[in-house]
Amino acid sequence: MRDTRSTCVRRARFARRATAVLAAGAALATGLLTGAQATAADLLSGPYTCVNGYVWREAVPSDLVCVTPQIRSQTATENSLAASRRMPNGGPYGPDTCLAGYVWRETTPADHVCVPPASRDQARADNANAPWRLVDPGATPRGGVSVITEYGYSTGAYLKATGRGMSPNGTVSFYAVGINTIGPFSLGQLTADAAGSIPGYQYVGFIGCRSGVTQPATVVVLDRKSGLVTTAGTTDAFRSCG
Repeated sequence: MRDTRSTCVRRARFARRATAVLAAGAALATGLLTGAQATAADLLSGPYTCVNGYVWREAVPSDLVCVTPQIRSQTATENSLAASRRMPNGGPYGPDTCLAGYVWRETTPADHVCVPPASRDQARADNANAPWRLVDPGATPRGGVSVITEYGYSTGAYLKATGRGMSPNGTVSFYAVGINTIGPFSLGQLTADAAGSIPGYQYVGFIGCRSGVTQPATVVVLDRKSGLVTTAGTTDAFRSCG
């Protein structure tokens, strides 16, 4: 009788924990969709905490792009098979030249693991979706890009950016969070030069003012070649009508 009672208690505790975990996941997802800012308690794995259902890809130790568990497992398998998919004596692309039928995965510019072309396409898609899979992309650290807002227009303002530390010749996308939109709001994109820089202050896009916005928006930057998400400052353009 004692063992039966103990088993029932353990099952009840497990059920309560499972319910709490599911509720927490739903709360985080709801916060992302409604534009609510996450609290420190929500960011259980730091600023790159993934929304429920996603995990870090970890193609390389610094890779914190959020992907499905299936893609994470696939990535680990590809890493283990890397040597067997390279030409033994190198080739036209150096020691990392792939065997016929394989290409570099390129989760980052330096990722030369040889994979089927579909895996490279998957990596690019996961990188492009990186901001939407974070609990709070606006909580990520400041990167090498900064923004300024050029006011003086009746319906909004211009956003401009400069900086460095991006992937060479890569696309840099800009988003706003904290303005009650469903996920990050696209602002525009630029292309980094061969040194990974955005020289001068270049035009990103025009920001039209929006009714109901009561606080500055955080500008989020996505390096699409690496999937790295950082922040670049704030803008008041969304609430600056008139």
